[in-house]
Amino acid sequence: MKSLRKKILSFSISLAMLSSLTFTPAGQYVFLNSTPEVAHAATTYNLPTNTKDGVILHAFDWSFNTIKSQLPDIAAAGYKSIQVSPVQGTKDTSTDPSKWWLLYQPTNQSVGNAQLGSYDDFKALCTEAKNYGISIIVDVVMNHMANNGNNDQLDSSVDPSFKNSSYYHNQGQCSNWNSRNDITQKGIGMPDLNTQNTDVQNKAITFLNQCVDAGASGFRFDAAKHIETNIGLDANQPWSGNYWTNVLGNLHNKSSLYIYGEILQDGTVDNVSAYASFMNVTASNYGGSLRGAITSNNLNIGNGMGGLTNKDCVDFVETHDNYEDGTSKALTNWQRTMGWAIAASRANSTPLFFDRPTGSIGSAGETLWKDTNIVEVNKFHNAMVGQNEYLRWTNNNQTMLIDRGTLGTVIVNAGGSTYLNSATNLANGTYTNHGSASCTLTVSNGTIAGNIPGNSIIVLYNSTTPNPTPTPTDRVTWTPTTPVVGSTVTVTYDSSNSALKGSSSVTAHWGYDSWKGTTDTVMTKASDNLWKVTLTVPTAATNQLNLCFTNGSTWDSNNSANWSISVTKSGSSTITYPRAGYTVDYDSSTLVKGGSFTIYYKGTLANSSKVLLHWGTNGWATVTSTDISMTKRSDGFWQGTITIPTTATQLDFAFTDGTNWDNNSSKDWHLTVN
Repeated sequence: MKSLRKKILSFSISLAMLSSLTFTPAGQYVFLNSTPEVAHAATTYNLPTNTKDGVILHAFDWSFNTIKSQLPDIAAAGYKSIQVSPVQGTKDTSTDPSKWWLLYQPTNQSVGNAQLGSYDDFKALCTEAKNYGISIIVDVVMNHMANNGNNDQLDSSVDPSFKNSSYYHNQGQCSNWNSRNDITQKGIGMPDLNTQNTDVQNKAITFLNQCVDAGASGFRFDAAKHIETNIGLDANQPWSGNYWTNVLGNLHNKSSLYIYGEILQDGTVDNVSAYASFMNVTASNYGGSLRGAITSNNLNIGNGMGGLTNKDCVDFVETHDNYEDGTSKALTNWQRTMGWAIAASRANSTPLFFDRPTGSIGSAGETLWKDTNIVEVNKFHNAMVGQNEYLRWTNNNQTMLIDRGTLGTVIVNAGGSTYLNSATNLANGTYTNHGSASCTLTVSNGTIAGNIPGNSIIVLYNSTTPNPTPTPTDRVTWTPTTPVVGSTVTVTYDSSNSALKGSSSVTAHWGYDSWKGTTDTVMTKASDNLWKVTLTVPTAATNQLNLCFTNGSTWDSNNSANWSISVTKSGSSTITYPRAGYTVDYDSSTLVKGGSFTIYYKGTLANSSKVLLHWGTNGWATVTSTDISMTKRSDGFWQGTITIPTTATQLDFAFTDGTNWDNNSSKDWHLTVN
């Protein structure tokens, strides 16, 4: 979310108070058996296994049920993941599309709002999406809360649990955008949460895990640049904080989540390399350069990713902010398609396609996301996972070629019809365009030739199946994946598809934290074109190692992007349950049919003389006749263990002291059993 200097200030809106509801214990409900759902194997659509390897459809302002109804088409169009708009409560129930910003002024940290749908709607979407092999990424707003029309004042509809003054920085609004202190400790148009505060962090952990437990597979952190880190430009500063370390470190299923943050690059105080050590980041500079290229028809924007490493970033033609503030609104569909073909054909980054709104909030937007050329580029992206890239330009920079290994090429022609005669890495053969334009090109001995129509996207790869999945051939790998400072990391370099192929010797040129302490280390030849070296990570390193390779005269610098290896200060540790800050905690890896599953509770009934665990399975289709009497621990948690029935696919539970209930705000708790 960009600074509210560029957005319309919200109007003060009085909301009618909801009448309080009387809770009926879950065991007294009548639950109907649901119709079994059909699983649609992800391999039907050849979607990648990992969210990071696929493409993201930003279903901007689509409701959960609208997205759910479109899942078959979204999967068929090659999208691995869907980014939903913010799921938190809003201060206004309006679905007026001009009030899109309402979703970025949350009143709470809980799933469900008037515009997109309820918690149950969200959970149903996540469940159905998994049947198609699709991941749901949640746009979350954790930096601030809703204002009442005055930037520094909370709206009256903000949840009472967030009305504690100590939960906010209370330093006014940012006016010095070149001050790291100001952009992290002052507001951007709304009351700025005190993200160093332990209670604020614990609330964030609880909310994010609510999303994960409902089925979310990742997050986009809105305005992430405005939440301080404890490294890079923030290290040892008065405003330094451990928000990212603590919050991200306490997420359920952390290793399987895809997480990225909105870091608008400014070249001075964005601290982007620090954020990249916690999560993937938005390639905002690259997006700006890409828009410039497609509007000028000069497609040569270089090999880099706007100062970022490909594997660390989410790239795009436009975002909802670019569109809503008018930056990209004038782009034509052809220009956006052309830009997408470039962004989504690149190696290792995770591209995001923004679907422009056409109606009220909650409805589906325009249909360019399933245009033939967009879809074929998506399928190309999925088919080329693991292949390196090589970029070329010809025809006065009006034509761009993106080679992916020797298996495929995307050609973007912004000019008129032309005869192509260019170097290529493609294997010899005849290739026919998968896109809408009629085009067949021939490759012979490293040259690709043939006529290309004007204003066209040419998608080339040959296989016996519509969407081949080649064997990954990353030319640089390392172990361990995240080395610890002071320890060693072994780097393997495959030069068979690089300019160093056939070299008699190869040297690793490396440093740390943006090329500090650069060193040259001779590599050992393991076999033809395969080189290895073991490096000791300097104890001074805080973020990453940087490296490239040379034979003394020729360099392989990953098309000027180089390679980076994230490092950590200490090794991973075993998680101990229960974790501080949780009201309900458990080890999700033990959610197994027939296994023992322990639940820890420290919620609103924690001070009662007894707490009972009321539970059932499969959407309360089966309810236990006897509640489990939980045991009080010395740390204040109550503990109870369930033997999960072998017939269970879902575990349902709530808590009672015999009189009062904690039922997760009438939603109960529902966990998927493996």
